[in-house]
Amino acid sequence: MNLKIIEAFCALMLGLQVMFFLLVQFQITDPWSFPALVFFVISLILCAVGAILGIGLCIMRKLQQHAVRSDTIVLFFMCLSTVGFFQFVYGWQSLDLTAGNDYSTDITNPPQYQLSKYQRLKVKEVSPVWGFMDIPPKILKSDTDSLVLPKSCVELKIIINQVTNKLDWIVSRRSSSVTTDKNFDETYELIVGAAGVHQRTNLVVRVVSNNDGSSVVDLRSSSPGRRRDFGFNELMIRTLVDELEKAVTNDPRTIRSLGTRSQS
Repeated sequence: MNLKIIEAFCALMLGLQVMFFLLVQFQITDPWSFPALVFFVISLILCAVGAILGIGLCIMRKLQQHAVRSDTIVLFFMCLSTVGFFQFVYGWQSLDLTAGNDYSTDITNPPQYQLSKYQRLKVKEVSPVWGFMDIPPKILKSDTDSLVLPKSCVELKIIINQVTNKLDWIVSRRSSSVTTDKNFDETYELIVGAAGVHQRTNLVVRVVSNNDGSSVVDLRSSSPGRRRDFGFNELMIRTLVDELEKAVTNDPRTIRSLGTRSQS
């Protein structure tokens, strides 16, 4: 296989990645309406395949005492570095091809948004070109289950604010209610995303707390679009769950409480 052909192919894939990134970064197109992520991931995979083939050919040429240009080697390693960067920012293990973009830890009684799915859509009309990629609206069960945390609703309110500030997420709405059996019900709507990824989605947190100092936390993450999310909403749920569990474990009041129990 001609090394120049592979080199040109890898350069083309890198150029496409930069173009897709700029289209989303400068809000020229919406990632929930234009399938930029699909093309971006395909270009990443093809770029990696081309780079591996190219490096293999370069090694063969070196063994045969043929000259290999240094800029060719740099190009191939740039291709591999974009694959590594994707792993660092998003994670290949987070990619999910399931036809879903709305996940909840509680599928029986999922947390509710103030607005309906249609009202939250960034683009409400169906695209005549990319409409075949749309999926039916359906709430799917998250791989994560409901959380039971040893915190009251008031304590979790503080922890949730700390965690969202740390993640640079935006709390767009908060509502609370008290039921007849003295259970406290808090709901938070968030605009969330991953560092290094321009894409944003809507996440709702429901905290139900009773008077014994424990709370049940349910999360639901739903995209403002009709396309499959390639695991983005599951990643957002896992991110918040990990941060909440870490914050609750490291909270001084939790440590004192566990110390008191162990002594008694």
